[in-house]
Amino acid sequence: MKKILVSLLLSSSILLAFGQNNPQPTDWQEKFFKSPEIALPLLIDAAVKYSAQIEKLDAAKQIAYDNIRLSRKQILNGLAVGSGYSYGTMLNTVNGDQQVSQINAFNLPARAQYNSGINLSLSLGQLLGRKYEVHRQELTLKQAEADRKTEEREIRQLVIKTYQEVSLAKVTWEQSVDALQSADINKKLADKKFKLGQIELDELMVVNDFYTKSAMAQEQFKNKYETVYLILEELTGITINDLMNRK
Repeated sequence: MKKILVSLLLSSSILLAFGQNNPQPTDWQEKFFKSPEIALPLLIDAAVKYSAQIEKLDAAKQIAYDNIRLSRKQILNGLAVGSGYSYGTMLNTVNGDQQVSQINAFNLPARAQYNSGINLSLSLGQLLGRKYEVHRQELTLKQAEADRKTEEREIRQLVIKTYQEVSLAKVTWEQSVDALQSADINKKLADKKFKLGQIELDELMVVNDFYTKSAMAQEQFKNKYETVYLILEELTGITINDLMNRK
């Protein structure tokens, strides 16, 4: 008889756990938990934009792109523009009929002259290596782009995994809350029956033990849900409430 009573108490608590109605979620919670096709793209986009690693890879891409531009213009390093200015006596190259003194051939009229020019000087190694240097920098850019795609894929997988963990943790926590409520009802019922002498002490202890375990389980599932929920917000850099209300 005792075993039958205890079994009935435990069975009723389980049935009540799954029969309890949970509070109606808010609009953003409904959209977050019931519409992953809406929630996941928002979460992934926010996580990618918030990622410090993505920011680092974007900087690497920009550096590689700038290096390509510099490599292509490296030939200009051998190009020089020069100019000069002089003043003094010199042969008049313009007027070749000018007479030169026989006593002092350098006794010529002083004049000013200005000259300018462009000089291009490149070694053979520079000419042959320019093409390979540009190609090397282009490969560096492709590597940076591939690294970014890889990082985006890892972020998507992590967000999806964490989102699933949050959804599962929420369901489990809600069920544990219902189970605790049912265990509390059974505990109060058992206490009343024990005072009336309808059940023995060992039966009361079984019901109380079930209530204690239900309370501990409810707290554990609550902590699990809150932990993965906060991890998801840490990945996206924004509260889920604010993120879902943007849509």
